[in-house]
Amino acid sequence: MNYQSVIVTYNRKDKLIEALNSLLNQKVPPIRIILIDNHSTDGTEKKLKETGLLKHPKIVYIQMPQNYGGSGGFYHGIEEAMKYTDFDFLSLSDDDAIYKSNFFKLISDYQKTHPEIKAFCGTVEYEDGTIQIDHRRRVLESRWYRQEDIPASEYNQNFEVDLLSFVGCVISRDILEKIGLPEKDYFIYYDDTEYSLRIRKYSKIINVSDAIIVHKTPKKDPAKQNIINWKNYYEMRNSMLMKEKHSDWKWLKLYFYQYYLKLCIRILFNNVYKGQRKQALYTYYHGFKDALRNKKGKNDLFTP
Repeated sequence: MNYQSVIVTYNRKDKLIEALNSLLNQKVPPIRIILIDNHSTDGTEKKLKETGLLKHPKIVYIQMPQNYGGSGGFYHGIEEAMKYTDFDFLSLSDDDAIYKSNFFKLISDYQKTHPEIKAFCGTVEYEDGTIQIDHRRRVLESRWYRQEDIPASEYNQNFEVDLLSFVGCVISRDILEKIGLPEKDYFIYYDDTEYSLRIRKYSKIINVSDAIIVHKTPKKDPAKQNIINWKNYYEMRNSMLMKEKHSDWKWLKLYFYQYYLKLCIRILFNNVYKGQRKQALYTYYHGFKDALRNKKGKNDLFTP
């Protein structure tokens, strides 16, 4: 497999070094790694110099003038990658994603025997080896794109997915030329979901389950799943923008209002929002309002 890789990083220099080395040490290594630094302030560039990676012949380091978020980072990464003509596939991942050394060999072996498949992904695991199932999902219906995580029980074999995250996905150059660049103005969330829907128009997406990428992120705590922060704004807004872009259901706008009304009622009366009702209403209102206005980009009211 002749491939290059894109990594997007922001203020995680130590994890980034491990992520880069996991690519460089692949049994089937990339011809090039395009590293998009989203204007890190933690000494990322200095760390790259100290480790010698900044001068590595396979690494193309690009520092952004500001933090464009994950969506902007992958937009610019793919844009840069498409300037080269010497690759057939492109992989995407974050700075906290560590590839097992045989990841691309397994993807390559599968691709050789299934040349009609143009998009792949692998199994995302936490550091303890449990599967992070929310990275690979299925669409249950296409009116408002209701979806579900693919259960861990299916990972004992390869399977088709509808929606993937940008953690360990591999897309052919042919597909990229057809679908263009991802939504750069989502900032975070749903840019990968929206991109998956475009990929599916031209190829199935296959999860090669023995190809493993370790996602060095804390496990989600069910007790904290309803804690409101700045990210919920983008979750609400971009979910609506993605559905509006891909659904042709004539009642979609009505569904949005119904969903928002039910959400407000839940916030007002469900005890899980106790102590943060005002913040939740404020955050989701702005996300809902901006989605209806098709307002994209980074909102300075909701930043890291």
